[in-house]
Amino acid sequence: MARSRLRFSYLVWFIVMCIVSLIMVYPFVFSFLAGLNDKKDFGHLGTLLPIPRKIVLSNFLYIFTPSGIRPLWNTIFRTTWYTLMVSLMAVLVGYVMARYEFKGKKLFFAIIICSQLVPGVLTLIPSFVMVSRIPFAGGNNWMGIGGKGLINNRLMLFLPFGWDKLLWVFLFMQSMRSLPKDLEEAAEIDGCSFMRMIFRILIPLQKPIIAVIAVNTALSTWNDWLTPFIYINRIQDSTLPAYVGMLTAQLQAFGERDYPKLFATATVAIVPPFLIFLFMQKYIVQGIASVGIKG
Repeated sequence: MARSRLRFSYLVWFIVMCIVSLIMVYPFVFSFLAGLNDKKDFGHLGTLLPIPRKIVLSNFLYIFTPSGIRPLWNTIFRTTWYTLMVSLMAVLVGYVMARYEFKGKKLFFAIIICSQLVPGVLTLIPSFVMVSRIPFAGGNNWMGIGGKGLINNRLMLFLPFGWDKLLWVFLFMQSMRSLPKDLEEAAEIDGCSFMRMIFRILIPLQKPIIAVIAVNTALSTWNDWLTPFIYINRIQDSTLPAYVGMLTAQLQAFGERDYPKLFATATVAIVPPFLIFLFMQKYIVQGIASVGIKG
């Protein structure tokens, strides 16, 4: 009797999880099938699954045309730059915070913690004003007046924005506290320089937490549509997520509504972060677990 109840509970749990999985996968399946439709046929489909009458692959190939490839390259370069920069900053600053005592350390640590309490939406207007008033940029004088600063400038894609990046400094600092100082002292005795010790000893030992920082930074940067959407109005100078947002706004405002092309572009934009998470998820679990372990 007990075994039959256990099997029944497993069966119910399996059915529930299958239903939940279908609900989670449905938007991606819909987007993929919608991208295969012709724009004239798509407007007449009223089903839950827009199965195409004829397959149109040109919607997916549009992102690789001269009109769509530049936002894709901008997104790849921006994601790579932010991932390397944030990971290196977290390693260097986190190591110094964990191993050295200096004046103002507690204040800096308090700033890191308090920065996580400020919603990012509150900084949008001050950040926009600050960027538009940068001296000697975009026609501004030395007081930041007269031009537009870095608005509509591709350089905006690579500036270090966001207080949330300081969170990774805190996580790496916590992870460093699980390592004994004997490793670094032995390396210094053997004549190892500071940077060589960082790249040859600490980074290999801290691969899990660095993978967490790199993966999360890559995913958040790739999916960030708000920053390019606010600061850059030219589609060709924007990123792929912002390009999808601008394309959606334009389709709603005027012109023939080519929704299959929009769904196809969105589907292509989903593939890279999906692959990153798929192949790096084990490092995310290991890294988060290692932060809570203290030596």
